[in-house]
Order: sequence, then structure tokens, then C-alpha cells
Amino acid sequence: MKAYDLLAYLLEHLEPNSVTALVTTEGIPLMLSKDSEYDVTIYVCKDENVKKFHKVYDKPTIHRAVIELLEELSNYIGKDIEELNITNTVKFEDCVPSRQPLPRKEHKPQRKNVIDTKSLIEEMKKLPAEYNIVPLFTENGKLIAFVPENLSLILTDKIVKTVSKVSDGNLSQVKIDPVTLIYVISTLKFDLQKGTPFSQLDKYSFFSALYQDMGDIGEGEFHGRKMIKKQGKFFSVTTRGNLRPIPLEYLDISKEKKNTLQVGYFVHDGEKFIKLNSFDLLDYHEKNIFTINAYLFSSFIVSQKDFTIDYQNFDKLLSNFVNSILSKGIGAKYVKDVFELETILYDIQLVRAVSGNSISIIDPISFWYYKNKGEEAKVCDSCELKDKVDLWNRIIKNFYREFLL
Repeated sequence: MKAYDLLAYLLEHLEPNSVTALVTTEGIPLMLSKDSEYDVTIYVCKDENVKKFHKVYDKPTIHRAVIELLEELSNYIGKDIEELNITNTVKFEDCVPSRQPLPRKEHKPQRKNVIDTKSLIEEMKKLPAEYNIVPLFTENGKLIAFVPENLSLILTDKIVKTVSKVSDGNLSQVKIDPVTLIYVISTLKFDLQKGTPFSQLDKYSFFSALYQDMGDIGEGEFHGRKMIKKQGKFFSVTTRGNLRPIPLEYLDISKEKKNTLQVGYFVHDGEKFIKLNSFDLLDYHEKNIFTINAYLFSSFIVSQKDFTIDYQNFDKLLSNFVNSILSKGIGAKYVKDVFELETILYDIQLVRAVSGNSISIIDPISFWYYKNKGEEAKVCDSCELKDKVDLWNRIIKNFYREFLL
């Protein structure tokens, strides 16, 4: 997306002591470290060296700081930086770091936590004896698919067009409740700094996100297929329920109605966002297929700790969503409906119980396991996916800070 717009947003909205990986259109990696509320450092890797650019600013001078950073970076790189993209990781292996210290994110105490999390994620990605595959797209004659049993992506020779079951190496088509799958995929979120914890394979991250199509801005390509490049209004949310709009560019093949709220299924390939599919959330709400409240709650499930969500934080998200999005005109007629549905949280299938300020939840793995068997959903504490459920809880409660709603 436009370098100025992205940097302005990051300087204004990132939390202190956070790091975001960026890349230029020429593939030059950068690392942005938000050292304090109005103190930022950008590290750039060029000619086997790491160089840093530091700015101290305040609220009135944030845009001047962005302009100065872009000018200094462009002068150093030798080319105007017109576009930047968020990426999953920044690789500085070929650079000499001794001249400049790396950001605080790389300090040993924090690195240990990252290594521990990575080992848990690798354990999570081991496939169970039986599992389902949801086809996403093909690459070099192989299928990249999503596995609901452990929320992972796999690369397989088995090319299918519909959800299928794998058992003892054999493949069979299965009938599923599409709403169950919507619930599960709605819990897959993209952290603006770290990507996704589970649904990631090599450079690809698969997730759901709410957005508005703001119009065509050009053309792009994904796997040799020409696509429309669009400007979208997405929404970032923190685990405390704070909500902000964020402009992001993405590739699409479809024309959508303006002034709609779409839930998109996206892939991030390390540089750009590609939309695979989508549905109109307001239309689904109107038809009672999948409500606005259900999507917000499913997305916010990544804020959970030990299978509970803070009710006040979810209520804050819901209020911010209504005030910032619905009441502005798009979906205004649903404002009353959304607030009324909040009082009956049990209509949301991932809700297990409500007690005081705590909402007990059913995790997406347990939910898929039991619903796929035609049984009532509950937390799996004795089934064959028990270990995956435990790993999900351990990983998710320490991973997210700010993510795309």
C-alpha cells in the first residue's frame, strides 16, 4: 500500500515496545520498532549492513516525522519509496548487525518466549490420524488446504474442490454444516506484527477479516492470474476491544457492491493480501445465517485466556463497532438488533456460559470436532484432539496483541 499511509497509521496506532516487519516493492526488508508512544526507529537492510533511522515526535508533528523518515530512507536506498507492505518476518541474515543494535524485540529474554511458542506451534501442526481438508488454492500442481482439526495449512497431492476427509491415506467427500466452518474460520486472525499462529505454511497465512471495498486502484497478479487491485477499509482491534480503521490494498477477482460489510477469506503471501472468497455480513445477519454478533465474538476469541473472555472487553468492541461502523450509515438499521442480541449471548454457538464478567467459550477445534459428528459442542477434554485443544489454549493466550477484525 502507499508508504505514507501505512507509516502514518503505524506511528499513530502501534503499541509501544512493538515491532512490525515491512518490505519495499523491491524486496528491501525494514523493521519498524515503536520504542515509546512518540519514539520510533526503522532498521533497513542494504548492502549487507543494518542501518537505523530514528525519530522523536509528538501528536501534532507525526505527519512531518513520516515525511522525514521516507525522505531519509529513500535517500539511503537510492530510490523513492512509494509503497510498503506488512510482511510476516524480516530476514536480516545477510546483513552485519554489529554496527547497529537490533530492536528490543530481539533481546534474549523475549527471544526465548518466541522459540517456546514456535515449538508449540510445530507440535500443533502435526496431523491427527483422521482429518478434513478445506481446499484453498493450488501451487505447482499441489493443493494448499486448511485443516480444521488443528487449524493448520498443508500442502498435498490430493486435489479436491470440496471439503473432504482423509483417513488412512484414503480420501472421501463429506457433507458439512457451512455455518460450523464459518465459525471456525472466523477465529483465524492476522496479527499486524506477527501474522497467524496456526494457519500458516511457508510464506502463506490464511485468515478471515472484515472489510469494505473502497474501489479499484489497478491490477495485480497471483500465481499467474490477473486480479483487480483494490483499496479496502479494514479494521484493527486490540485484545482490550479498541477498534480503528486501517487502509490496506488487496487483490480480488470479483466486483462487489459498495457500502457493504464483507467478511473475506484472505491469504497473505508475505507481501500482499489476496482475497479467496467472501460473504456479505449484513446479508447473512438479515437472513439469520450468521449474525454480526457471532462474527465479532468468533473473531474476538483470540483474546481468550484459559477458555474465558473478558465480557467488558467484548462489550467495548461491540460498542465501538456499532458507533464507528454501523451507526455511520452502513447497517444503521441493525444497531438496535445488535445491542439486543448482546443480552442473549447463548445464541452464539461458541459461548458455553456467562458468569459475571467472564464468558466461558468453546474453542474452534472442540467446536469442529463435536459439531462435525452431529453432537452438541463442548470443550474436548477426553477426545483424540485433546492435545490440540490444550496447545491451542497455550499458544493463543500469549500470541495476539492487535489483529485484523
